Amino acid sequence: MSIISSKAEHVYKSNTLMQEAYIAGATRRPTNEEIVAGAKAFYEALKPDSYPQWDSDCALRAEYYDAMRLAVKAMQGKAAEE
Repeated sequence: MSIISSKAEHVYKSNTLMQEAYIAGATRRPTNEEIVAGAKAFYEALKPDSYPQWDSDCALRAEYYDAMRLAVKAMQGKAAEE
């Protein structure tokens, strides 16, 4: 049983409809807005002081977007594996 399925059963006990809704939400693709927010949070948390702020014309943004997509995919993959 996957982490997601186990959590759905634990939280929603015998409510199958809510379990299915939880699983659907946990396995959906993230929106672009969520990817941008996560990438910005990583950038701001990890950047050296000499790096520009995220809101400036940052050439590294694309790399952070790609890294965030990979991180989310890895987390969802782990949570969904049986």
